Amino acid sequence: MAGTALVAELRFKNAHKEKISVEVENHLSSLIRGILELNPNVSRLLSELVEREKNRGACAEDEEKEDSDDDEDEDPQNSELLPPAKRSKT
Repeated sequence: MAGTALVAELRFKNAHKEKISVEVENHLSSLIRGILELNPNVSRLLSELVEREKNRGACAEDEEKEDSDDDEDEDPQNSELLPPAKRSKT
């Protein structure tokens, strides 16, 4: 009899795939045990991903703050959006 597995797959933005699988037998109690075993593994993987995204987001926010500091030196008159000048009839 071929082995049965419970599989979870996480697909990242860059098309990288991470698979986690747990061998189970063909009855309900084995499936429940497999889910209970799979759950903490998936949670750990997702927690690591969230931490990486937080760190990357913090770096991006720091860069935005540095960029916005540079923008303050600009002439305030030029920073306002003005409507286009009206055309004169000729």
